[in-house]
Amino acid sequence: MARRKNMKRRRVILGNTFRLIRENGMDNVSLQMIAEKSGISKSLLQSYYPHKSKLISDIVRNLFTTLGSQVDSYDKINNCSPYAHMKAFIYTIGVLGMKDEGLDRIISQAFTNNETLDNWSIMLFDWVRDIHLFDEVNTSKDELESGISFVTIGVGRLYHDRKKHHLNAEQLADYATGSLMFSFCHCKPEEIDQALKDGHDIIESADMEKVHRAIDTMFDEGKEIIS
Repeated sequence: MARRKNMKRRRVILGNTFRLIRENGMDNVSLQMIAEKSGISKSLLQSYYPHKSKLISDIVRNLFTTLGSQVDSYDKINNCSPYAHMKAFIYTIGVLGMKDEGLDRIISQAFTNNETLDNWSIMLFDWVRDIHLFDEVNTSKDELESGISFVTIGVGRLYHDRKKHHLNAEQLADYATGSLMFSFCHCKPEEIDQALKDGHDIIESADMEKVHRAIDTMFDEGKEIIS
């Protein structure tokens, strides 16, 4: 019973933090604001989350997990290569941030803060491992892990500077996927071209409104959360 109560309160705290950050930006949200929004004292909030960084980390983890499950349900995802699958995932992150100012605040923070950036790399590798995305790819675990870390940092920088470089979400996904395939998985140019084309077909068939709704409701009662 106590654990259920704890998870219920964590859900409330995470949901309120998520909404406050979307509305105000990361730097303009304090623990006091989150506590007041959640109807609890700051000291009680800190018994669950001593620091804002832990709150942000849990929000990013839930965002990542929700996005991953949505991408896994895209219509053409089952008939594609793991690289096309990854392109669709990166595109989804990019396009949501570019079209939603509130999500952009969270994604930008995740890509520019060293702690959350490390979490992105770890979670991306865990996602790849858990869904066995690259099991059939002829590259070592260490090389793949290095490639994912490299791609995460590169995507973060490109996402942050996307307006300067006039990049859209698909171009961002193409650069990231192509870099991973060429530099770390040693793919041939024709393999890269095919994966990017297949990835394009996947995202063309994706229902981004459905993805957006899933993000909007990821902390609702009845949804499984990570904390």
